[in-house]
Amino acid sequence: MKGGLNVPLEQHLEQTQKLVLNQVMQQSLHCLQLSALELSSYLQEEALSNPFLDLEDAPPGEPETEEKTLRSDEDLPIDIREQMIWDAGRGGNVSSDAPDSMAALSHPQSFTDYLNSQLGQQVLLNSEMLSLCRYLVGCLNSAGYLDCPLQELAEELHVPVFYLEQALYAVQSLDPPGVGARSLSECLLLQLAQGKNFSAVNIHLVQAGLPLLAEGDYAGLVRLLGVQLPEVQRAVSVIRSLNPIPSRGFYTEDDVEYILPEAIIRRDRDHLVVEMNERALPRISLNRDYCALVGNQDFPDAQDYLREKMIDAKNLLSSVQNRRETLSRVLSAIVERQRGYFLHGDSLRPMTMRQLSDQLQLSTSTVSRAVREKSVQFNGRSIPLRRFFTASLQTTDGQAISADAARQQLQRFISAEDAARPLSDEALSQALSGCGIQISRRTVAKYRAELKIAAAGARKRASG
Repeated sequence: MKGGLNVPLEQHLEQTQKLVLNQVMQQSLHCLQLSALELSSYLQEEALSNPFLDLEDAPPGEPETEEKTLRSDEDLPIDIREQMIWDAGRGGNVSSDAPDSMAALSHPQSFTDYLNSQLGQQVLLNSEMLSLCRYLVGCLNSAGYLDCPLQELAEELHVPVFYLEQALYAVQSLDPPGVGARSLSECLLLQLAQGKNFSAVNIHLVQAGLPLLAEGDYAGLVRLLGVQLPEVQRAVSVIRSLNPIPSRGFYTEDDVEYILPEAIIRRDRDHLVVEMNERALPRISLNRDYCALVGNQDFPDAQDYLREKMIDAKNLLSSVQNRRETLSRVLSAIVERQRGYFLHGDSLRPMTMRQLSDQLQLSTSTVSRAVREKSVQFNGRSIPLRRFFTASLQTTDGQAISADAARQQLQRFISAEDAARPLSDEALSQALSGCGIQISRRTVAKYRAELKIAAAGARKRASG
């Protein structure tokens, strides 16, 4: 119309990303992250509710591989094994007076199940966000930390990082406090934020003072925090009362855990053989009698139920097979990378999960799930798979060595020192530098704490 408003009509095409983490994918991821014992129990439960599943006991005649071993923190991330912080004065109590919420753990409930049960009660989470939260819970390591970068997880799921950040906030709000942290500092800060001790001094101590605390360097903490010694002592007491390992306290009915190695690694002259442990899991197959009922017109009313259960059974078999294939690939790559360790007892070569995931064209979170709570048997002992991953350090000649090798050299130096004049961390740093290993005094203190070796002053008093 002449003289009227000319409003153009425009068509916009907006593309939105939605997470599609279907039940089959969730089950496959779940099976991958379970240890052999956990997966065996899971298969037993599934077989009870699905008549299409047949389970047989593990085949006889294989080497005995079940070992009774104490739980160890050696497979935890390096930055949370600062045990001297909590051991000194036995101040780091995760004591029998644990929070009331731990009463729910009097039965052998897994850490993952405990977190998922809380997520199921979160009425404000929609189905997509709940799936993301459960996915992140599955990515947590045995200590309750998230050691996979959110960016990598977002690429794996094809969702924006922002969505995963929101899901992580929800996971970090669960009990026990500190769960879902990405570092020791974040774990302790999450716990401080839920109590009355969330002060500037305590925050500064957690963010910058943990290496000094591990050394028992109170003079250094006074200088760092800019407060008097009594206030430093109060702050140290607060930090030592926190829990550096959120998952601690589970399976408390028995301090001993049975570990079934996923595979046995053997030397055959100059070759290494990786044999998957056939005794670790029961044999699982489809029940032929029930399969024959599918499509049988004598049972028309049962066809929907039969088809549904047969599909569920096939999906479970596929998940178990995928777990085996993924584990086999990961183990083969680890053994190839660490040939010197297995054949000659050399130090571990530098290897990160990111490097292995790139080599195998898997996501880092998949590798993390594959090695979680799993071990291999070698030379009659059980070795956690996580122990084979170690960061690389640069030497003065540009070569890379593993952190494991640096720790071994550090231990040798301390073993050779004059007991009356033990070496300080600075002196040890300089000695390592003389061997071409460039690490700072703080890193020396961290490695020393991991080796459960006291600071120089305590070593001198002990020798005296």
